Amino acid sequence: MTKFINHYKKFATAAALAAAIALTAGCGGGKTAGDGGAGGVGAPLDVTINTNRVSSALTVLGENAGFYKDEGVKVNMHVMNVAYADILSALTSGKVQATTGGVGSTAPLRMIENGADFVIIGGQMSLGADIVTLPERASEWKEENLTQDKLAGKKIGVVRTASGDIALRGALARRGIDLGAISFVELGNEPAIIEAIKKGQLDAGNVQANLRDTAHQAGLVSALHIDDISPDFPCCRIITTSKDLKARRADFVKFLRAQLKAYRMIQTDEAKALPLINKSIEVDPQVLKSQVFEDKHLGLVPDPAKLRVEDFFDSMKRVGYIEGKVNIDDHIDISLYQEALASLLKEEPNDATWLALKEAYIKNDGPWPEASQK
Repeated sequence: MTKFINHYKKFATAAALAAAIALTAGCGGGKTAGDGGAGGVGAPLDVTINTNRVSSALTVLGENAGFYKDEGVKVNMHVMNVAYADILSALTSGKVQATTGGVGSTAPLRMIENGADFVIIGGQMSLGADIVTLPERASEWKEENLTQDKLAGKKIGVVRTASGDIALRGALARRGIDLGAISFVELGNEPAIIEAIKKGQLDAGNVQANLRDTAHQAGLVSALHIDDISPDFPCCRIITTSKDLKARRADFVKFLRAQLKAYRMIQTDEAKALPLINKSIEVDPQVLKSQVFEDKHLGLVPDPAKLRVEDFFDSMKRVGYIEGKVNIDDHIDISLYQEALASLLKEEPNDATWLALKEAYIKNDGPWPEASQK
């Protein structure tokens, strides 16, 4: 039987536990995944999920819609609305075999740089960051103003290591803009950035999608979607270890097939998908609907997006967060996702969702293997 387990006490440090309680206090807790269970045999896959934001939507929908059961893979989902360090510690210690939401891309890539045995095998969430500012200053972020002369001297509030921060700085650097000419003011969280902009202490700020509405309610506007200058930049990935990948490869392919089916349901059946996601993701239904089904600048896709991860790793080097001592390609395995998608295409060769994802694979991962054309 697939399980939905709240393991704060088991996994989290005392500090992270306090943060988790604060984060979930107003979410109307007590939600669980379905009790339908999973068919098949073998040990369960233990994976982490985030339930106070949408980053694990594909994973919980895979359970609540019965897709894991259909694929014959058992999945235990461990709720970890805590600091990324605790989530990644659960992976390195072997308590789980994969992470889904809650860790972004920066932290695991930096740990890979420092020797962590992580492998990216799929995606969960991408995009989802904006430059926000006062309405009268929104025009300063039009395409024609993204130049060295126009950006020099600006004070931009950022949360250090946030995916949107890395994507923004990397994109500007690739345009030839000297990042040293811009003052990136690192604050502890997005609400602090929003308040500083309102007080005139910052020219603009970089906020995540889940705080976008908060910024707008405070009188700010989105002047630039980061994905407009850094297309398809990654956030949360499905991450495992090389040991678990070798031992559980077949189960991971089944897991990804279920994730792909969850993605298709989001694309084609909002009325059915929304309540199934909201059964486990403790976010207001209207906010969930807006972010998952209406927001064109937030992606929930199981594609590992190898090329985009390479770009992100390059951005981390340009920003100075890492030296680039490792070959990041050694820590990305796109073959499982490709195998999962190819098998679904074989079963339903004319399915519009599978065909669109194949085209996206070519764009974000590389050429489609010739053997899979048959």
